Amino acid sequence: MERLFFVGIKHSGKTTFAKRMAKRYGYLFVDADDLIVNALKGESIRDFYKREGKEAFMCLEADVIKEFLDAENKSIVLSLGGGASDNKPLMEALKKNGKVIYLTRREEEMLPVILKHGIPAFLDPNNLESSFHEIYKRRDLIYREWADEVVDLGTYRDRDETEAYLYDTLRELGYGI
Repeated sequence: MERLFFVGIKHSGKTTFAKRMAKRYGYLFVDADDLIVNALKGESIRDFYKREGKEAFMCLEADVIKEFLDAENKSIVLSLGGGASDNKPLMEALKKNGKVIYLTRREEEMLPVILKHGIPAFLDPNNLESSFHEIYKRRDLIYREWADEVVDLGTYRDRDETEAYLYDTLRELGYGI
Protein backbone atom coordinates (compact mmCIF):
# COMPACT_ATOMS: atom_id res chain seq x y z
CA MET A 1 0.00 0.00 0.00
CA GLU A 2 1.42 3.36 -1.04
CA ARG A 3 0.24 6.76 0.10
CA LEU A 4 1.36 9.91 -1.69
CA PHE A 5 0.43 13.31 -0.29
CA PHE A 6 0.69 16.21 -2.74
CA VAL A 7 1.35 19.54 -1.04
CA GLY A 8 2.27 22.98 -2.34
CA ILE A 9 1.33 26.60 -2.73
CA LYS A 10 -2.24 27.42 -3.77
CA HIS A 11 -2.82 26.64 -7.48
CA SER A 12 0.52 24.86 -7.90
CA GLY A 13 -1.16 21.86 -9.54
CA LYS A 14 -1.67 19.62 -6.51
CA THR A 15 -5.21 18.47 -7.29
CA THR A 16 -4.81 18.38 -11.05
CA PHE A 17 -1.73 16.20 -10.94
CA ALA A 18 -2.80 14.14 -7.93
CA LYS A 19 -5.84 13.06 -9.95
CA ARG A 20 -3.68 12.25 -12.94
CA MET A 21 -1.11 10.29 -10.93
CA ALA A 22 -3.83 8.35 -9.12
CA LYS A 23 -5.33 7.38 -12.46
CA ARG A 24 -1.96 6.33 -13.90
CA TYR A 25 -1.11 4.26 -10.82
CA GLY A 26 -4.60 2.83 -10.35
CA TYR A 27 -4.76 4.40 -6.87
CA LEU A 28 -7.66 6.08 -5.13
CA PHE A 29 -7.63 9.88 -5.58
CA VAL A 30 -8.80 11.96 -2.62
CA ASP A 31 -8.99 15.72 -2.22
CA ALA A 32 -8.62 16.85 1.40
CA ASP A 33 -11.14 19.63 0.83
CA ASP A 34 -13.77 17.03 -0.13
CA LEU A 35 -13.13 15.14 3.11
CA ILE A 36 -13.50 18.34 5.11
CA VAL A 37 -16.69 19.45 3.35
CA ASN A 38 -18.12 15.99 3.94
CA ALA A 39 -17.29 16.28 7.65
CA LEU A 40 -18.96 19.71 7.67
CA LYS A 41 -22.05 18.09 6.16
CA GLY A 42 -22.01 20.40 3.16
CA GLU A 43 -21.07 23.66 4.87
CA SER A 44 -18.38 25.45 2.94
CA ILE A 45 -14.86 25.52 4.29
CA ARG A 46 -14.81 29.29 3.87
CA ASP A 47 -17.96 29.72 6.00
CA PHE A 48 -16.61 27.40 8.71
CA TYR A 49 -13.25 29.22 8.70
CA LYS A 50 -14.93 32.64 8.98
CA ARG A 51 -17.18 31.49 11.82
CA GLU A 52 -14.74 29.35 13.83
CA GLY A 53 -11.32 30.74 12.89
CA LYS A 54 -8.00 29.37 11.73
CA GLU A 55 -7.19 27.21 14.78
CA ALA A 56 -10.55 25.43 14.68
CA PHE A 57 -10.16 24.83 10.97
CA MET A 58 -6.68 23.38 11.39
CA CYS A 59 -7.89 21.03 14.14
CA LEU A 60 -10.77 19.89 11.96
CA GLU A 61 -8.47 19.45 8.94
CA ALA A 62 -5.97 17.33 10.88
CA ASP A 63 -8.67 15.25 12.59
CA VAL A 64 -10.59 14.53 9.39
CA ILE A 65 -7.49 13.51 7.44
CA LYS A 66 -6.11 11.37 10.29
CA GLU A 67 -9.46 9.61 10.59
CA PHE A 68 -9.53 8.97 6.84
CA LEU A 69 -5.97 7.61 6.83
CA ASP A 70 -6.70 5.33 9.79
CA ALA A 71 -9.75 3.90 8.01
CA GLU A 72 -8.41 3.64 4.45
CA ASN A 73 -6.31 0.62 3.47
CA LYS A 74 -5.87 1.30 -0.25
CA SER A 75 -3.07 2.99 -2.13
CA ILE A 76 -4.01 6.65 -2.44
CA VAL A 77 -2.93 9.99 -3.80
CA LEU A 78 -4.22 12.77 -1.57
CA SER A 79 -4.09 16.46 -2.52
CA LEU A 80 -4.04 18.98 0.30
CA GLY A 81 -4.84 22.65 0.59
CA GLY A 82 -2.13 25.23 0.10
CA GLY A 83 -2.11 26.13 3.79
CA ALA A 84 -1.44 22.59 5.04
CA SER A 85 2.12 23.73 5.79
CA ASP A 86 0.78 25.78 8.71
CA ASN A 87 -0.81 22.72 10.32
CA LYS A 88 1.94 20.88 12.19
CA PRO A 89 -0.27 18.03 13.52
CA LEU A 90 -1.49 17.42 9.97
CA MET A 91 2.02 17.43 8.52
CA GLU A 92 3.17 15.01 11.25
CA ALA A 93 0.29 12.67 10.36
CA LEU A 94 1.22 12.81 6.69
CA LYS A 95 4.87 11.97 7.39
CA LYS A 96 3.80 9.07 9.59
CA ASN A 97 1.37 7.64 7.03
CA GLY A 98 3.04 8.03 3.63
CA LYS A 99 5.26 10.19 1.47
CA VAL A 100 4.95 13.96 1.21
CA ILE A 101 5.48 15.19 -2.35
CA TYR A 102 5.98 18.95 -2.60
CA LEU A 103 4.97 20.26 -6.03
CA THR A 104 6.63 23.59 -6.53
CA ARG A 105 6.65 26.29 -9.17
CA ARG A 106 8.50 29.58 -9.35
CA GLU A 107 7.10 32.30 -7.13
CA GLU A 108 6.76 34.85 -9.93
CA GLU A 109 4.52 32.46 -11.89
CA MET A 110 2.18 31.73 -9.01
CA LEU A 111 0.66 35.10 -8.08
CA PRO A 112 -0.94 35.75 -11.50
CA VAL A 113 -2.43 32.23 -11.46
CA ILE A 114 -3.84 32.77 -7.97
CA LEU A 115 -5.27 36.19 -8.83
CA LYS A 116 -7.19 34.76 -11.81
CA HIS A 117 -9.52 33.29 -9.20
CA GLY A 118 -9.86 36.46 -7.13
CA ILE A 119 -7.91 37.76 -4.15
CA PRO A 120 -7.72 35.05 -1.47
CA ALA A 121 -8.21 35.98 2.17
CA PHE A 122 -4.57 35.23 3.04
CA LEU A 123 -3.30 38.10 0.83
CA ASP A 124 -3.30 41.78 1.73
CA PRO A 125 -5.31 43.47 -1.05
CA ASN A 126 -3.33 46.68 -0.49
CA ASN A 127 0.01 44.94 -0.96
CA LEU A 128 -0.53 41.80 -3.03
CA GLU A 129 3.04 41.20 -4.20
CA SER A 130 4.68 41.70 -0.83
CA SER A 131 2.13 39.68 1.12
CA PHE A 132 2.35 36.84 -1.40
CA HIS A 133 6.15 36.92 -1.29
CA GLU A 134 6.13 36.54 2.50
CA ILE A 135 3.64 33.66 2.42
CA TYR A 136 5.39 31.93 -0.47
CA LYS A 137 8.79 32.21 1.21
CA ARG A 138 7.51 30.92 4.57
CA ARG A 139 5.46 28.06 3.14
CA ASP A 140 8.18 27.03 0.71
CA LEU A 141 10.65 26.61 3.59
CA ILE A 142 8.15 24.62 5.63
CA TYR A 143 7.15 22.35 2.76
CA ARG A 144 10.79 21.68 1.94
CA GLU A 145 11.40 20.66 5.56
CA TRP A 146 8.49 18.19 5.56
CA ALA A 147 8.81 16.87 2.02
CA ASP A 148 10.11 13.44 1.17
CA GLU A 149 10.43 14.67 -2.42
CA VAL A 150 10.43 18.12 -4.00
CA VAL A 151 9.34 18.19 -7.63
CA ASP A 152 9.70 21.46 -9.50
CA LEU A 153 6.99 21.51 -12.15
CA GLY A 154 8.65 24.43 -13.89
CA THR A 155 6.67 26.57 -16.28
CA TYR A 156 3.97 24.29 -17.52
CA ARG A 157 1.60 25.23 -20.24
CA ASP A 158 0.65 21.76 -21.34
CA ARG A 159 -0.84 19.58 -18.60
CA ASP A 160 -0.17 16.36 -20.49
CA GLU A 161 3.55 17.15 -20.80
CA THR A 162 3.73 18.15 -17.14
CA GLU A 163 1.90 14.98 -16.16
CA ALA A 164 4.39 12.89 -18.15
CA TYR A 165 7.30 14.74 -16.50
CA LEU A 166 5.85 14.23 -13.01
CA TYR A 167 5.07 10.58 -13.69
CA ASP A 168 8.59 9.91 -14.98
CA THR A 169 10.14 11.79 -12.06
CA LEU A 170 8.12 9.91 -9.45
CA ARG A 171 8.81 6.55 -11.13
CA GLU A 172 12.55 7.28 -11.10
CA LEU A 173 12.22 7.97 -7.38
CA GLY A 174 10.50 4.60 -6.91
CA TYR A 175 6.87 5.64 -6.53
CA GLY A 176 3.89 4.00 -8.18
CA ILE A 177 5.73 0.78 -8.96
